[in-house]
Amino acid sequence: MKINRLTLASVVFLTIIVCLLVCSTSWAQSFSVIYNFQNSPDGATPVAGVTFDHQGNLYGTTQRGGILDCPLSGCGTVFRLTPNSGGWTEQVLTRFEAQGAYGGAPVTPVVFDRVGNVYGTFVCTFDCFNGHGGGVFELVHSNSGEWPDLTVANYWGQGQDQCEPCGVAFDSVGRLYGVSTTYSGGAGAVFYLARQSVFGWYTLILYTFHDGVDGADPSTWFTFDGGGAIYGTTNRGSDNGVGTVFQLQNRGGAQWNETQLWVFHGGSVDGAYPALGVIFDRAGNLYGTTSQGGTAGKGTVFKLTHNPGGSWTESILYSFQAGVDASTPSGPLIFDAAGNLYGVAGGGAFGYGAVYKLTPSSGGQWTESVVYSFTGGTDGGYPSGELALDGSGNLYGTASQGGAFPSCSDEPNCGGVIYKILP
Repeated sequence: MKINRLTLASVVFLTIIVCLLVCSTSWAQSFSVIYNFQNSPDGATPVAGVTFDHQGNLYGTTQRGGILDCPLSGCGTVFRLTPNSGGWTEQVLTRFEAQGAYGGAPVTPVVFDRVGNVYGTFVCTFDCFNGHGGGVFELVHSNSGEWPDLTVANYWGQGQDQCEPCGVAFDSVGRLYGVSTTYSGGAGAVFYLARQSVFGWYTLILYTFHDGVDGADPSTWFTFDGGGAIYGTTNRGSDNGVGTVFQLQNRGGAQWNETQLWVFHGGSVDGAYPALGVIFDRAGNLYGTTSQGGTAGKGTVFKLTHNPGGSWTESILYSFQAGVDASTPSGPLIFDAAGNLYGVAGGGAFGYGAVYKLTPSSGGQWTESVVYSFTGGTDGGYPSGELALDGSGNLYGTASQGGAFPSCSDEPNCGGVIYKILP
C-alpha cells in the first residue's frame, strides 16, 4: 500500500506538472512581441501605449532613445508600425533633441486630426530635464507620405504654466483640448488650442483647478460626451484629499463650469487616487480605476451610474488583490465589442505587471481575470498606457522595459516592447 500511495502521489505530481506546462504553453501562444525597441535610433521606454489610425497602422511615442544627446539615454521619439506579411515595420517619424525648443520625453499617447496629422505632448524643452516646461507638438502628414520636422503647436515655459505632462484630445467636431497636470503651481488646468492664420497657435485656459474642494492634478486622459462636455479625474484634492471625477461644461463663449460627479473617500470604501481618467459605456455610465484603496489597498475598478435626476451613484466592480493578481492600475480602461473591460496594471504572477479583464454577468456582477503576466524578460515588463483593439478583438500595448534589447550604456533598463494579445 505504501508503494501504491507513492505511485499515486507521483502520478498526481506529474499530472500537475504536465497541466502547468500545457497551460503555460497555451498562455504563451496568445501573447507575442511585435516590436523590440533598440534605444538608438528607434527609441526606448514606451510608456504611453499605442493608437491605431484608419489604415491599421500603430502610432506611439518613446520616452527615451532616439538621438542620444541628452540625459537618460535619449530624449524620445514618435514612431509608426505598419503591418506587413507576417510582421510589422517601424518608422521613426521624429526624434526629439535635448537642446532645442522641441524638447523631448513624450509620455502621453498621440492623437489624429481629421486629415491624419499627428499631435502629442512633450514634457521638457531646451535644457531638457533641468529647464522643464513642455508643450504640444504637431506632425503634418504630406501628400508624398513623408513626415516633415515637427512643429510646436503650443509651448509652455517654466513656473506657473508648466506642462509636464500634458494630454491632448480632439472632440467630435475636431476642436483640440488639453490637460496640464502642473499648471497653476501644480493644481492643473484644462485648455483649448486653436490655430490662427497669422500668429499660429494660441492657448485659452478653460478651467484652473485650485487644489481644494474642486480637486488637483487632473489626469492626462479625458473624454467628451455628445454635447461636448469634458469628463476626467483629479488624482488628489477634494474634501477627502484623494481625488474626484469631474465634468466641465461650456456655458457660452469661454465660460466653463466644473461639477464634481464623485468625491472619493479612500480606504476600503471606494478607492483613492483615480489617476487614469474615465470612459463611457453605451448607456452613458462612467468607468475608471483608482490606484489605491479597495479591500486590499491595491486599487479598484469603479462605475458611476447616471441617475435620472442628474446625480451619480458609485459602485465598485472589483478590488485588486495581492499575490498573482494585477494591482495598482497603470493605464486607462477600454471596452471591447462584447462589453468586457481591459486594462494594464502592476503585480501579476511575476511582479512585472499584467493585462487584466473584467467580464460582466447577470445581476450587475463582474469577474476579473489576468489575461497575461509579464516576466520582465524578452516579453517585456511594467506595462503602462492605453491598450488598443483591432477589428478582430486583439489587444496591443507597450511594456516600458525588457525585450530583446533591455540595457543601454548608462541606463539599466531602457528597452521596451510592443506586444499583441489574443484574449
